[in-house]
Amino acid sequence: MAALAPNSALVFSGRGATGARSLSSRSIAKPVAVNDQSRARKVNVGVRASSAGSIREQASRRAPLEKSTLFNCKYVPFSGDKNETYSIDDVIYRSKNGGLLDVQHDMEALAIYPPEYWKALFDERVGKTVWPYGSGVWSKKEWVLPGIADEDIVSMFEGNSNLFWADRYGREVLGMNDLWVKQCGNSHTGSFKDLGMTALVSQVNRMRKQGKPLAAVGCASTGDTSAALSAYAAAAGIPSIVFLPADKISLAQLVQPIANGSLVMSIDTDFDGCMRLIREVTAELPIYLANSLNSLRLEGQKTAAIEILQQFDWQGPDYV
Repeated sequence: MAALAPNSALVFSGRGATGARSLSSRSIAKPVAVNDQSRARKVNVGVRASSAGSIREQASRRAPLEKSTLFNCKYVPFSGDKNETYSIDDVIYRSKNGGLLDVQHDMEALAIYPPEYWKALFDERVGKTVWPYGSGVWSKKEWVLPGIADEDIVSMFEGNSNLFWADRYGREVLGMNDLWVKQCGNSHTGSFKDLGMTALVSQVNRMRKQGKPLAAVGCASTGDTSAALSAYAAAAGIPSIVFLPADKISLAQLVQPIANGSLVMSIDTDFDGCMRLIREVTAELPIYLANSLNSLRLEGQKTAAIEILQQFDWQGPDYV
C-alpha cells in the first residue's frame, strides 16, 4: 500500500457492531456435484480435514524460532524503582509503593534480529490458520508473551480487523483526503478488549498448569470487559465471575457472560463500587483479577498499533 498523503489520518475505532465472520475460501469445501443417487450423502462445509492432525497438534511438532529461548519479559513498576522486578508468572498487580506494573521485554534480545526480519515474520504469519500465529495478537507472540507455550494459549484468532476507508466522511466533514477507520469492534465479543483478554487468560491458563492456586478469574465491568473475559475463560475451561452495576449495562452485553457460563453478580452500585468489591475479593480468594490495572491486557491490546503499521505497509499514518 502506498504511503499516506499529507494531511491524512487514521481513526482508531474501539467498538463496533458484532457480526459473524465469513469463512475464508481456503476453509470451504469445493462444490460437489450431486446426482439422484448421492443426494442423501452429507457434505461438510467449512471443515478442513488433515492427516497431520489439528492445528494445535501441528504446532506441537513445529520447531521453535531460532534463539527464541532468549526472549523474555517481566513485571517492573510503571514508575519508580526499576530494580524492583517480578516474574510474569507471579500473581501480582501492584508494585511495593502501590503503583501500577508494566510488562518489560528484553529489548537487547529482540534486537538480535533486525527490523526487516520482524516485519517479514509478522507478515508471513498474519491471517493464516496456523496455530497460534493466525491470531492478530499471537502473530506477534515474541513481542507479547514470548515465554508461553503454544499449547497454553487461549485464542479465537482475534485481531486482524479491517481498515475501513472513510473517504467521503474524511473529505466532506474533516477536510482530510485519506481517512481510515480501524474496526477493532469487529471481534468475537464486539470490542477491542478481546485483544487483551486472550493474553491475560492465556497466562492464567499457563499458571494454573504450573500449579498456581487460581480457582477462577474475575472482573468488574459495565459490559465489554465481562463479555471478553467470560468468552475466553469459557474457551479455556476456567470459571469466571463478573460484578456488574445493576441496571447500567445493555442487554446485548449482559447476555454474553450469562451465555458463557459466568457467575454474574448484579450489584446495587456503580462501576467504581464493583471495582472496589472485586479488588477485595481477589485479594482474599484465589481469583485472578482481570481488570485493566492488570498490565497483561495491554500486551495484547498494543498489537492493534502494530497491525495498523502492517496494513499501511509498515509506514505510520500522520495522525492516530
